[in-house]
Amino acid sequence: MIKKIVAIKLRELRKKSFVKSGAEIGSEKFFVPRLQREKKVSINKRKSHSQDANEKIFQSSPRLNSHSELFRNRFFNYIVKLKELAIIGEIKFASPSAGKLGSRSELLERAKAYEKIGTDAISVITEAHFFKGSVSFIPKVKKEVSLPILQKDFVLDRSQIIEAKKLGSDALLLIARIIDGKTLKYFVDFCLKLGIEPVVEIHDRRDLGKAVKTKTRIIAVNARDLDTFKVNVEKACALMEKIPTGFTRLGFSGIVSKREIEQYKKAGAKGILIGTALMTKKLEDQDLNILKKGEPPFSS
Repeated sequence: MIKKIVAIKLRELRKKSFVKSGAEIGSEKFFVPRLQREKKVSINKRKSHSQDANEKIFQSSPRLNSHSELFRNRFFNYIVKLKELAIIGEIKFASPSAGKLGSRSELLERAKAYEKIGTDAISVITEAHFFKGSVSFIPKVKKEVSLPILQKDFVLDRSQIIEAKKLGSDALLLIARIIDGKTLKYFVDFCLKLGIEPVVEIHDRRDLGKAVKTKTRIIAVNARDLDTFKVNVEKACALMEKIPTGFTRLGFSGIVSKREIEQYKKAGAKGILIGTALMTKKLEDQDLNILKKGEPPFSS
């Protein structure tokens, strides 16, 4: 009995330390630099093993030569052609702010459940260190569901875009905050050449300034501050309203009730991404078709 209690306490402490480490790093504004360091180490390890293969994939990949070809991207079409608000369900098994959210063994079960309850696309976090993801998730999920897949990671290197093409990602997240404007523009162009829909994520007006100078068609506003992990949907919506016409707007983070959905819709969002709220609820109790009609989305 004592051993069981000790084991439970140890698990609780490990979870708390995981959350605390992220929060402390964020509060000191060290999370983004640490994230970049960790990601660069991971990228270099993978590049040393797969650089030649990735380059062959790039050389053999068809280039999009016309505007009409570009519009065939599944992710973009699924989001834009919907009359109602698009719902992107996110799969993530941990985060610096929430701790552990599930087990990798639930990957396919959760992907199928998202499709069943009415999500229009699935976001899969592939970052391994902080979010316990894996690039192997993408082909596994694509094999089981017909929905378009948005790969979310911290893209710092061209090789990651080639890898996304290899994995079969329909769309790829590009975070304006973690790269300079010139690199962001290049990454957007490179994604488009390979037929991947770039989704540029912004959090403040500086990020927006970078995003609008690219050829991206989709700009997503993240209500979560990567420095503090605090969520401010009101601030996110105010920024969203500043996005010029011509860009498709998405709302990321902070959705726990009907109120946030209405805020994003009023600010012009064509779609929203729901992550933690879905990961922590019983999916059999959810009906996202009701959510799209403006009803309270999450049962208790």
